[in-house]
Amino acid sequence: MRGRGLLLVLGVMLVSGCSGRPNDLSDGSYYADAQPAAQGSSVAAPPSSSAPATGSSTSGTPSSAAPSRSEQQQDGQRVARALLTESVLGPEGFKVVTPARPADPRALPACVSDVDLGRALRSGRQADWQGVRTAVPLVQYVGAADKGSAADLVRRARRVTGCATEVPLAAGAGVDAQVAWCEKGRPACRVLVAKGSLLTDLEVAASTEARSRELLTQLAPKAVEALNAR
Repeated sequence: MRGRGLLLVLGVMLVSGCSGRPNDLSDGSYYADAQPAAQGSSVAAPPSSSAPATGSSTSGTPSSAAPSRSEQQQDGQRVARALLTESVLGPEGFKVVTPARPADPRALPACVSDVDLGRALRSGRQADWQGVRTAVPLVQYVGAADKGSAADLVRRARRVTGCATEVPLAAGAGVDAQVAWCEKGRPACRVLVAKGSLLTDLEVAASTEARSRELLTQLAPKAVEALNAR
């Protein structure tokens, strides 16, 4: 009996020594301290899948709109719509000689030395026409201003009256500016019409200035309509 008691005492002492703590089995505090330090905490649950906020992208990156067309392509389309067509000029007695093609603008008279249309315009196209019965040449050029409004070019071109005779025209509804003139020493008349960044340059050269002036007065409203229809 004494042997069994001695073994029991030795067992208790061994357990106490291995735990590194006093013999606290009697009051149950040994097992109480063995609970997790942060009671009430649990293993973190996986993140819940919730619907993305309105307007957000499910991929985590902002959605991008389809790439827009280049400025040059847009200019080309607008220029094409502002060019006069056979359905417009045919009833006026003109037929196409050279269809619209890329071209450089024609220079202004020498007295307008500070306006270089070649530098000021881009994406230009030109078409050549001719009178069916009279063979009167008609040229239309349409280009887009490289910077700012084309109306500024027209306002500066008004100085042409210093070396040409201005042709008074009815105000073009819907356009920003226009100016027309007949050149001295050459029976050709010309009109510039601007709307936004677009500039139309129309010239007719009949055998006399009077006839050119008459035709220009007749055709200028057609150029205005084409600019407004773009």
